[in-house]
Amino acid sequence: MGKTDAPQIIAIIIFAASYILIFSGKIERSVAALLGLFMMVSAGYALGFMGFEDALSYVDWDVILLLFGMMTYVGLIAKTGFFKYLGIKAIKMAKGRPWLIFLYLSLITTFVSMVIDNVTTILLVVPLTVEIAEMLEINPVPVMLGEAILSNVGGVATMIGDPPNIMIAFASSFNFNDFLINLFPPVAASLLVSILLGRLIYRKWVKKEAKNVEKLMKIDERIYIRSRKKMNYYLYILFAMLFFFATEAYTGISPAFVALSGGVMALLISSESPKEAFKAVEWPTLVFFIALFSLVGGLEETGVLKMLARGIAAISSNVIFTSMLVLWVAGISSSFIDNIPVTAAFIPVISSLASQYHSSILWWALAMGVGMGGNITPIGSSAGVITMMLSKKYGHEITTKDWLKFGSVVGIASMVVCSMFLLIM
Repeated sequence: MGKTDAPQIIAIIIFAASYILIFSGKIERSVAALLGLFMMVSAGYALGFMGFEDALSYVDWDVILLLFGMMTYVGLIAKTGFFKYLGIKAIKMAKGRPWLIFLYLSLITTFVSMVIDNVTTILLVVPLTVEIAEMLEINPVPVMLGEAILSNVGGVATMIGDPPNIMIAFASSFNFNDFLINLFPPVAASLLVSILLGRLIYRKWVKKEAKNVEKLMKIDERIYIRSRKKMNYYLYILFAMLFFFATEAYTGISPAFVALSGGVMALLISSESPKEAFKAVEWPTLVFFIALFSLVGGLEETGVLKMLARGIAAISSNVIFTSMLVLWVAGISSSFIDNIPVTAAFIPVISSLASQYHSSILWWALAMGVGMGGNITPIGSSAGVITMMLSKKYGHEITTKDWLKFGSVVGIASMVVCSMFLLIM
């Protein structure tokens, strides 16, 4: 179908308007994305560049099914009390020392976020953090910040650690091991830098003497486990999923099918009604993904994204320079706009550029940029937004100043570390 300038201009206007609505927060983001989809398809019919079936063809259903399976699984394992058990165990190991509480809880959140959605982890860990901090009479703000910020860093390391990585995986055909090999080293280095920065920034706070440590040590973490039998079964399922994720290159089994199977197995073990079990599924998020994929499809149909890719490629023939540009533009964009729509907009451009340069480094630049950049501001990631809301709810509000003091420094430092790894790559 022939393209003219008019469809391209209209598609860009609709896309920009939709993203402004998503960013503004005046309309819930899934509703804003659906409105954008409605306008894009309506314009497509009117100008002859895209129909509804064309829009749906751009939806990556592998991403949707993987998210659905993981959301179902995470919601069910959370009900067993596993995360609270883990948190109390770590706090008792710290013996009430503020720095060790910061370190252990942040690291637990980080590593859990490599395999499980970090928003769910934050929702479970932050209330526990506040409860224990109040018992010990220490300020919980540094610990909550450590949990949110380091969970974002950790999520970059694996294919399933962050929704943008899931999107990138299916768009690029990289497997679970590719992500570990290419992203775990820069994440580990960023994690180390983040911990050192935390020790420096909170040097006065770590010297505070905790109270009621004896009361803390008497807590039996086992009381938080509602069903040890189910918890063990769910952990076996998690290990099985990780095994199949890691062996995809040999088995050929799609990660989406693995995640969906894990969710179904967890559902069977739970013996809950689907209505109850599916309450953990973030349906608005899945709708948001579907609408977003279709919205970006409008730009693809009109040729806008190919023009943009050619424009970026014309800036420099040096793939390292271009990857740096992608890293920082995606990172700064993700500090102000949710990294999911940023990733959705970048993926077709990176796909075109990667074929032009015959290099995969641009995909890793995108993953690191959208993951690390989200820490620069409190609205740059879902985990950050949720942590800010919970801190206010529990009476220990994290201010923008608090976030900038630690989160922004970590976000920028992590991106510098990732830039160095791009040079090495």
